[in-house]
Amino acid sequence: MNRKKLFGVLAIVIVVASIATVSAYQGKFPGMDTAGRGEMLNAIQAKDFNAWKDLMSARLTEENFNKLVERHAAMSEKRGSISSGRGAFNEQIIQAIENGDYEAWKEAAVNTPMITKIDNEDKFNILVQLHQAKQDGDYAKVKELSEQLGLPGVSGKNKMSGYSGRGRRI
Repeated sequence: MNRKKLFGVLAIVIVVASIATVSAYQGKFPGMDTAGRGEMLNAIQAKDFNAWKDLMSARLTEENFNKLVERHAAMSEKRGSISSGRGAFNEQIIQAIENGDYEAWKEAAVNTPMITKIDNEDKFNILVQLHQAKQDGDYAKVKELSEQLGLPGVSGKNKMSGYSGRGRRI
């Protein structure tokens, strides 16, 4: 392929990528003021690669890069604290079920939707049986016990993760 064709194909790819970006952001470019957005959209609509390239190049500053690094770090930290907290929370619930400890389960599950379904010790004992049936791979019993508790989403094991049908480990 000669250079002209290669540059032509590259230009088309860049224009298509730009249009896709505009569509994805619905004309809103993060961190860009209204005037900058307008100029960017005008360049794309006019299919003016050089104007678009100049506008994009002007945004490639160390300051903008550092802002992105800060946002990424903040989001990663937030994501990590949420998932680690959720994991510990779920482990407390599971441990209480495995220990057959209704009081510990009530305390751990206080802010879960399941607390409205499992509202007494008899239902908790059924939940313990359901958990054991799931561990044993007895999915007919899992389904039966789930229906008794009004938990139709806990009918079986997800083949990939070992979690129930709704993504919750029981």
